[in-house]
Amino acid sequence: MKRHVRGEYIRELLDRYVNNGWHNIAEFARFLAEVDEGNKNAECWRTNIKRYMKRNAIEELPRPNEFADEEDNWLSDEDYYYDGHNDRYITSLKTANNMIVVDGNTHRMMKNAYSDFTGKGYTISQMALKFGFPRQWISEYIKVHKWRHDMDPYTDEDMLSRNLDDMIDEIIEKQRMGFMKKAEAKMMLQMKRDADAFNELDYYLLNEFRNLLADVDFSARYKPINLETPISEYVAVISPTDFHWGKYGWQDETGEAYDFDIARSRLISKTKNLIGRLPGQPEKIIVPTGSDWFHIDTDFATTTKGTPQDVAGSPGQIMMSGCEMAREHIEMLRAVAPIQVVFMPGNHDRMSSLALMMYLSAVYENTDDVEVVINAGTRQYVVWRENLLGFTHGDSIKPAKLPSLMAQEQRKEWGLCENHVWFHGHLHHRSLTESNGAFVVQLPSLAGADRYHARHGYRSRPGLCAHIIDCEQGLVGSLYAPVMEHEE
Repeated sequence: MKRHVRGEYIRELLDRYVNNGWHNIAEFARFLAEVDEGNKNAECWRTNIKRYMKRNAIEELPRPNEFADEEDNWLSDEDYYYDGHNDRYITSLKTANNMIVVDGNTHRMMKNAYSDFTGKGYTISQMALKFGFPRQWISEYIKVHKWRHDMDPYTDEDMLSRNLDDMIDEIIEKQRMGFMKKAEAKMMLQMKRDADAFNELDYYLLNEFRNLLADVDFSARYKPINLETPISEYVAVISPTDFHWGKYGWQDETGEAYDFDIARSRLISKTKNLIGRLPGQPEKIIVPTGSDWFHIDTDFATTTKGTPQDVAGSPGQIMMSGCEMAREHIEMLRAVAPIQVVFMPGNHDRMSSLALMMYLSAVYENTDDVEVVINAGTRQYVVWRENLLGFTHGDSIKPAKLPSLMAQEQRKEWGLCENHVWFHGHLHHRSLTESNGAFVVQLPSLAGADRYHARHGYRSRPGLCAHIIDCEQGLVGSLYAPVMEHEE
């Protein structure tokens, strides 16, 4: 430090602390030597103090508490000093019985951490843990510097010395980073909650189903159907998506009736129709289920999000009979070929479809020809020969984005497989599109209309599809079994 600057610094310290109250010159000298961090020893400071007193006609140093009449006056604007030459804050703390010196970077980090301006500010305990100071010191330090959670993260010295535009840009960036951290933390928390919920469902519900089904005979109900050997090996995808078991439609209001009996009749008859038209024995049948298999998801007869629905029975009746209906459907297909069941949770039955998954897992736990894939994800993937198949309900992701999403989530399999096919429901209409290297199949629904759909003119021809996936050529055809008016 240059000599004239050093001289100004010495005078500044003397002016700053001379009236703090001292028992003698030696005590004041030792204090200044500590604040000066060894640049001058106590003896040198003693000489400087004497010269200062002579120059300012001070016969005796003020005694301790001479200028403080009550305890509350101890904290004031004069209880800290910013040493700009060395970028440090010298703060008088009663709880420390001394002055403490904090470097400028640490002080600014403390101010930023305490501020709510760019995120939730630290508590005093968190501050003490992060910066390594006793909690009592931190509490008093905050009071001395008059910090509040609702203050900006900058010190007074920053405001005087820094460029305003730079600070604004910095605040925006800090807010952005705070937002990203908060979003990431929320996402991780939700993932943990979902995982915990699924694990509990897996453990408790699956065990409960095991106990309930322990004495039930689940040998195949239907006699095996022997079909001819196909020209080329294939699998069939048969998905009664958007079945809406438990939906009710009164014909006078909706133009068509829909209830338990009609729903069951449609599923059984159209499944038989498709089986009779299959081009030979498939290697297996993939049955994507869930996907609004149930019309409701709560004890209040609402969807997962709470939308009231017209229902044909009580929530308990819908759940129990719906599980039995799903098993009966699988048994029909099981007579033709081995079954692989994958789940697509829907917006009507997000949790009920998980319960159905656990039920079917318990039913077929000890069978060799039925595989129930236990996975709570909203998107499922199956690899078979040269085919990568994706399954999702269709309420969360736009169909046009599904091919690129498959390529990202299944990068290795995407590269290894020649053919890529997506299957989704949700909209109750049949369609087939091709984009970005994949077919996107929109599946039909067997369900009839309820009051809401009838009033808004949402109509579709109900039916069930079987899609033929060749071992090498991929999606080569589809079979459609429509519901005919005269059949009901």
